[in-house]
Amino acid sequence: MPAHQKLYLRPSVVAQPLLHRWYAWPYLLAPHTGALNLRERLLPIVDSYLKAPHLHDAVTSDPNRYGAPFLDPDGATRDEVQAAREAMVKDGQAKLQLADDIDALRTLLREQALGGPMEPVYPQVPDSLRGRVELVYDTAHRPNFRFFEALMYDSPAYEREGQCVSLTAAPSPQPFVYSSPVLPRPDRLDIQLPFDSPLWNELFGARLDPVDVPELAQRLGIADADLPAFTALFHDAPPAEHTPPAPGDVRVRYLNHASVLIETGSTSVLLDPVIGYTGDGHEHYTLEDLPRHIDAVVISHFHSDHFSLETLLQLRTRIGTILVPRASGGSLCDPSLKAMLQALGFSNVQELAELETHRVADRVEVTALPFVGEHADLDIRTKMVPLVQAGGRRFLFATDITPLEPALFGNIPGLTETPLDALFIGLECVGAPLNWLYGPMLEGKLSREHNNGRRLKGSNAAQADQLARQLGARHVYAYAMGLEPWLKHLTGSEYDPEAEPVQQAGVLTRLSAERGITAELLRGQAERTWPVADPARP
Repeated sequence: MPAHQKLYLRPSVVAQPLLHRWYAWPYLLAPHTGALNLRERLLPIVDSYLKAPHLHDAVTSDPNRYGAPFLDPDGATRDEVQAAREAMVKDGQAKLQLADDIDALRTLLREQALGGPMEPVYPQVPDSLRGRVELVYDTAHRPNFRFFEALMYDSPAYEREGQCVSLTAAPSPQPFVYSSPVLPRPDRLDIQLPFDSPLWNELFGARLDPVDVPELAQRLGIADADLPAFTALFHDAPPAEHTPPAPGDVRVRYLNHASVLIETGSTSVLLDPVIGYTGDGHEHYTLEDLPRHIDAVVISHFHSDHFSLETLLQLRTRIGTILVPRASGGSLCDPSLKAMLQALGFSNVQELAELETHRVADRVEVTALPFVGEHADLDIRTKMVPLVQAGGRRFLFATDITPLEPALFGNIPGLTETPLDALFIGLECVGAPLNWLYGPMLEGKLSREHNNGRRLKGSNAAQADQLARQLGARHVYAYAMGLEPWLKHLTGSEYDPEAEPVQQAGVLTRLSAERGITAELLRGQAERTWPVADPARP
């Protein structure tokens, strides 16, 4: 058989991971939280659409209501949505059974775990959970259970057979992915393979190294009829070589939202990568602008605008180590990032407990600081504030924290003794109510007052300025506020100069200027450099 010309995957190709036609966001990927989200959130949206498509069409056509829980079929007919719904229920049976069994276990514990030993309760645990949970009391004698999460990913509810990646030749506007399934279209090429398959490494590795396209297509199971469309995703132009920072510099690139790349001459650290594509009509950094090897990727917390399987899957072979916050150990609303990433085929994942440090390379390290706020006061521990030290420079990524207690950072040994070179902090000071994200996982009703009062919000300008003062930050950057239009389908928002978070960024800039400190709002892309500091620098 004659050899084929080897080609590169085009940088404009979009690769969206899907689970039962829904975008694979973290609370859907975890089997236990995914079960409740499928039953309580996603199927009800589809059912509501099927009952009143005109109502959903009216809402989704209003740009001011983008991100609301209404389905946009994106050109699909009602019959096609109905067929997709039937497939979701059929293929998601194990998840739906798990959701029912979680309810049954909660009821069982309320009725029978009244302070006595749990031993007689274990035989009554529903089948899908038996041997995958531990029954416990807290110190107030209230019954609960925790998951053995690694075993959940080995259970039928993980549903590897429902996983696929949908490829398109170029980015295009699309509906909000947490309200609308990604349905088949003529311009989409769906490849049905589980996310942990090593074949994805070969496909996405073709962005850097050319491949024999027909041979790869055969291995991916591409049908003969789809081979022309698959081949069109490749070209013969090699990617540009990545240019490292100048010798003696520490370079910080804001890629978009909360994604930041820190580089020295030989080492790179990438934080919260949710990265756009070439060819979307906007000027910004893309996957093309990343180094071939990324020494460490840092995930600050479990929310989908900070953890993107879409980006991580395409970088899997290029990442040295993924650093994640340590989880609580099986709590329903607090899944483990490490357990999830390992199930997704990432081999080198390390958890950091609070105040633990990981040495990436000489004079490059990441320390996990405590993260308070943004999680609606739930007991969620899979979160950290990364302190990255590189080349003698210190950068703190406070993402979405609410610095409610100034004494916290004052209690951290050495933190306030040396000024920060830069503080990055989100000013999403409004936030969504508790139920918006965590509703499917809650047990029992919450009053409207408490639901609206407990919000997924970050800092305001005054809080951010107080923190910057406390930490001696020489530069302050407001970021992670959902301002980039190419991520709108993921964040539900884009830049609006009248929005309260943007207004707060202006206030923060003014407060900082009053004391001679530079502060600015980051959006789109930005690059800043610092000279490597003397090791003895204060």
